[in-house]
Amino acid sequence: MSFDINISKIKCSGKHGIYNHEKQNDQEFLVDIHINSSDFSEDDINKTLNYEEIVDLVIKIVSTESYDLIETLAKHISEQIVLKYAVIEATLQKIKVTVYKPNTILKDMTDGISVSYCEEFK
Repeated sequence: MSFDINISKIKCSGKHGIYNHEKQNDQEFLVDIHINSSDFSEDDINKTLNYEEIVDLVIKIVSTESYDLIETLAKHISEQIVLKYAVIEATLQKIKVTVYKPNTILKDMTDGISVSYCEEFK
């Protein structure tokens, strides 16, 4: 048995991109987190994922770090969530992080750009 946990469109701002103006000015980012986690035995928040902590962690990473590529940002967010919850009873079986960057230079030609990073654990 397992659970699919989805946290959608976490609103963030940060300085990620390859252009100087992207490194100097905050931009809007949205982040989806999808986690597949094994079952857990108790009704105890300390033995499973805490959604508030995940949202806070994502916002902190996006707002305080800077990457050229949103691919790197998505992977780093995933790694930090996995690291944070490595010791809980319910084990992570799969994580997928999608980072949306709606206001790119392509915004007049697209609805936005997104990148997903996915990792499965055995």
